[in-house]
Amino acid sequence: MNNIFYKTAFLVGLFFLPALSTIAHSEVTPGQFTLMMTAAQKDGGKNFDTLIELMIAAYPEDEVEIKKVAHQIRKENAPVEVVVTKPVIAEPIIVKQIPSAPSVEGTIFSDQGAEKFSRFFLPGWDKDIEINLLYSTGNTRQKSFGTATKFERDLGRFHQTVTSYFDYNSSDSIINKRRYGIAYKSDYSISDISYITGYSSFEGDSFGAFNKRFTLNVGYGLKVLNNDTFTWSVEAGPALLITKPESTEKYITDITAFGSSLISWAINERSELSNETKVYVGNRMVVENKTDYKIKVSGALSGKISYDILYNRDAPLDHKKTDTIARVGILYDF
Repeated sequence: MNNIFYKTAFLVGLFFLPALSTIAHSEVTPGQFTLMMTAAQKDGGKNFDTLIELMIAAYPEDEVEIKKVAHQIRKENAPVEVVVTKPVIAEPIIVKQIPSAPSVEGTIFSDQGAEKFSRFFLPGWDKDIEINLLYSTGNTRQKSFGTATKFERDLGRFHQTVTSYFDYNSSDSIINKRRYGIAYKSDYSISDISYITGYSSFEGDSFGAFNKRFTLNVGYGLKVLNNDTFTWSVEAGPALLITKPESTEKYITDITAFGSSLISWAINERSELSNETKVYVGNRMVVENKTDYKIKVSGALSGKISYDILYNRDAPLDHKKTDTIARVGILYDF
């Protein structure tokens, strides 16, 4: 259906081309002209101004000509005034056919608003900000509040990811949950199916299986599956865990091996399921498993359900080895 629409728009553009003498002498290419005509006629022209801004950003040397052509197209596609004269009243009644605007136009939660906001805040990065409610079992059993962020970008052969989280809860003015962390991951592509990965993170958990931990690892990654619907990558290599079991104790350094599995499944255009599993094996053993389900709600907003399993074999004697965290939240993607 879209192909038919664009072909029709192209033919319409060719039909009006001889009539627009000011356009014919501009430096705008036929392909650019076709895009401008299509944007002016599709959905009442609601995306026309955005297209013009992007074209000027991409071709600043043609800004004058692009604006000139855009002005002429606006005149050709201006709202039509229909004059209706009542039989008794001599004064004409003006009826304007004005394109309707979407209800979310102008808000940062619409796709267009999120795109504009993204140009000003860390441009070039794909950004997720999440607010959630969570239910924990293990060393703490409670319902609490949490936030999380995820920033990603591709820079040449590099794929970079920065994540953070913060979980907090207090009961009767007493803090009984405070968990936080930040991580950076960088993958360097060697070929279409292989890459080198590096990872570093810091975590703090006042009521968990450890008090603080630094994690460093480097390794080799392999893309087992990689298509539009399903991706699966595996990674392995050496790792360094620097752990502070209790707030009163010193840091302990352990050299371990790590392995990880990263799975992503695009179920349809609106929903996605992902799973990440990490295993650290050596003098200290740690297993982390995280499953996320995301479904698009409206514009740049999505609902998200996630479930975390955290296992620390060497937790202190008065701490449980396994913690689980279930989350339900709203995700803003821009």
